Order: sequence, then structure tokens, then C-alpha cells
Amino acid sequence: MHLALSWTVLGGGWTRIRHATWLRVSNNDLPPGVNPAEYYQTRLTETGRDINSLGFLTSASLFDYTERICGNEDLWVRCIATVGLGNAVRVGELPLFHQNYGTVNLLVQTSVSLNLPASIEAISIATEARTLAILEENIPSLSGFQTATGTGTDCIGIVSPESDDCHTYAGKHTDIGYLIGSSVHQAVQAGIRKWKPTKTSLDKK
Repeated sequence: MHLALSWTVLGGGWTRIRHATWLRVSNNDLPPGVNPAEYYQTRLTETGRDINSLGFLTSASLFDYTERICGNEDLWVRCIATVGLGNAVRVGELPLFHQNYGTVNLLVQTSVSLNLPASIEAISIATEARTLAILEENIPSLSGFQTATGTGTDCIGIVSPESDDCHTYAGKHTDIGYLIGSSVHQAVQAGIRKWKPTKTSLDKK
């Protein structure tokens, strides 16, 4: 079992999980009135998968995921990302409705156990690293006025092995915080560079 902190559609909050899953959906799968969590559980049950899962929703191709593992002596952190930025916005902008879709989903797995405060700190580091990667790639907000800092539907999950020996800190001055930041930054950067050609080809149609 793993400890998990997230705001995923399935398994969100501070919980214990066995698996992490991605479900690719389209607008037709989730029309108004459909509960995304119930839909997700139904799909997992229909395919014989465990619903005790951290569940991410995405419209991106699952073949376009990126993965980076960063290690330092006996520590490692793994980040798996699916990156779509058609819904890119800047934090603090008015919450306008956009029909565009796109989400940055991040699963961050650590080799050591993190307690709740450390997991909260880890999400903060992961968020900062994601934002840095987006700013460095100069992705525009849908408003057209400023650079984006993320999308309107980004999701992050931090998972670590369940253990009585938990790390209590995960900030930028710690080895585990450094590895979280590095793995997330590299995975998101690679994901953006995969997404950009797709965006260009769609614009030409």
C-alpha cells in the first residue's frame, strides 16, 4: 500500500492506494449530469481493475506520457506526466469558460515514506516545478495577454510507501525535495515539447 495525497477525480484526499490509473475521456464520455468519479469507477469495474486507485482523467493520448526518474544515493523520485496545454491559463486571471481542453497530470512517486505535512510540501514543490517548466517554454494564456502558469484543470498526486519511518520534510533544502523538483521539471518540460508539434498541426487544420 502507498500513502497518497492528491485532488484526483478518484481517490483524492489523504488516503491509501494500491494503484494509480489514467483514463482517457472525450466530451461525449462526460456530458453534463454525469458524475466523473462514478463514471471512472464503472470503467475500472467493467475492465476488472481495482477501484482502490488514484485516478487521473485526461483527453491526451496515453502513449504521449513522459516519465523521469531522478536519484541520489539511496533516494529516488519518479514522475509520470501527461501534458496538454490547450486549456492554459495564468493564475489570478478571471475564471472565464473556455471550450479548449488540456490538462497537466502528474504522478510523483517517492522511494521513502512521507507523512502528511511532508506530502503537502511535496505537492508545493511539484507545483512550483510544473509552473517553472511552463514559464520557461513561454506558453501563452488563453486570455492572449500573458504567459500561462498552468491549466484550469491540472492535477497532482504524491505517493509514497506506507511505513512507520516517515520523512517529515520535503522542501527545496532537502534531498527528497530536490529530486521531486528535478523529476517533475524534466517530465513536464519533455511533455510540453511533445505537445507543441501537436498544437501546431491542429492550428493548421
